[in-house]
Amino acid sequence: MSSGRITYTVSQLTGLVRAAVSASPALEDVFVEGEVSNLRMPASGHLYFTLKDAAAGLRCVCFRREAQRIPFHPENGMRIVAHGRVDVYDSEGVYQLYVDALEPAGLGALALAVEQLARRLSAEGLFDPARKRPLPVLPRRVAVISSSSGAAVRDACTVIGRRAPGVGVVVVPTIVQGEGAPAAVVLALDRAQRLSGIDVILLVRGGGSFEDLMAFQDEQVARAIRGCAIPVVTGIGHETDTTIADHAADRRAPTPSAAAEMAVPAAIQLRDEVATRAARLRQALRQEVAVKRRRLDAARERMARVSPDRRVPGMRQQLDGRAQQLRAALLRELGAKRRRLDRAAGRLELASPVRRLPAEREGLRRRAQALEAAGRALVRARRAALDGSRGRLEALSPRRTIERGFSVTLDAASGAVVTDPGQVAPGQRLRSLLAGGEVESEVVEGGSGGEASTP
Repeated sequence: MSSGRITYTVSQLTGLVRAAVSASPALEDVFVEGEVSNLRMPASGHLYFTLKDAAAGLRCVCFRREAQRIPFHPENGMRIVAHGRVDVYDSEGVYQLYVDALEPAGLGALALAVEQLARRLSAEGLFDPARKRPLPVLPRRVAVISSSSGAAVRDACTVIGRRAPGVGVVVVPTIVQGEGAPAAVVLALDRAQRLSGIDVILLVRGGGSFEDLMAFQDEQVARAIRGCAIPVVTGIGHETDTTIADHAADRRAPTPSAAAEMAVPAAIQLRDEVATRAARLRQALRQEVAVKRRRLDAARERMARVSPDRRVPGMRQQLDGRAQQLRAALLRELGAKRRRLDRAAGRLELASPVRRLPAEREGLRRRAQALEAAGRALVRARRAALDGSRGRLEALSPRRTIERGFSVTLDAASGAVVTDPGQVAPGQRLRSLLAGGEVESEVVEGGSGGEASTP
């Protein structure tokens, strides 16, 4: 082998490859079309998948920030176009595409992406009918968002001018087709709702192909419509065209002209409506007055029948009779209460503590004397019993037994009383209690014939 060869580590060689890839401008901005496989969407929000065709596969990663901007949900088997840059993943030594944008490949995939977005926004409640606002009955000023050069804005303004000449119209121009159209429409909606005195907004566009209407299939446009502070009426394309913006709007019209008719009622229709309602109101008022007059007449008749002038004499006589009954009842009740009070006073006098005090004091004195005598007798009896117990106790005391000439022998070690020769053994130390003191001795021979020596 040549001594001048160069040997790389795996990391060094991977670094060389990465540097070569990074130095290639063609790999910094690439579009790749293929079929999605091995799709993974972990909780981190990143997307990992492989783009493949019949001959090769390319690993791809789309980080969370870029993945959140993708307008559809990739699925295994879907053909897509991915945009990004190619770089080398050092840990595994493989190259992969770092994706910053995805779009479906072909019209079928594009329609699928729109359908997915519509289902997701509907599940979120963005199209809920309960969130849609009513249109004003008589708008004073209307904002029309559309291309300034298109036929849609001219049709809408013509219809408004013909139906209600007094309604003000403000055109908010925007592009309605192309890559920047969604952002432009969102900006136009924001400008329109900031204008002074706007009561309703028309978002209109003429007909076109499915791809031409993609600006109105955008999630941000739908959210801008739903978040607008002013009611929005859409008139996009032809009658057969329905976009996500139509679902998000407060009202949807099949064409721009129909949107203008829906937002602004015709003046002649308003006059007819006012006249019709006025006639109905007058008829209702006449009927209400007639009903009230009949009720008033009936009330007058009832009042005449129950007039106070006709009822006062009888009521006065009833009042006099009730007053007499009340006085008699009060006198009876007063006499009964006085008699009950007299009886209670007599009982109270009989039960007075002042009258019972001398007898109670004498009884207490007698009970105190009896208690004192009983106590003295009990003390004498207890003292006699105690003296007898003391005599018996002294008679049985071991000390008295010793004083009469007897002795008590104890084991010198344990202090236990020795009552039988069998309790001792030769060499055992004994202690004898005598009347004049104690004597210690040692057993020379145990048993009944044993002898004890005294040291």
